[in-house]
Amino acid sequence: MDLRLTRRRDENWDELRARLVAETSAFIAEGLRHPEFGVRIPMIPTESGRFPPSLTPAFWDPVLFD
Repeated sequence: MDLRLTRRRDENWDELRARLVAETSAFIAEGLRHPEFGVRIPMIPTESGRFPPSLTPAFWDPVLFD
């Protein structure tokens, strides 16, 4: 998955900005309509422990490759 910002040849910077704002707005609206699809981020209180390294792929794989 390539997430680099690309500008279409026929698109000027104002159009690019407007498109990005529209895409971001649609993404946020969809997230608000369907909070059940949100990713839960595991937490540990500061200075009370650490996550095991094995949790890294368990958390990121569904986020990045789903």
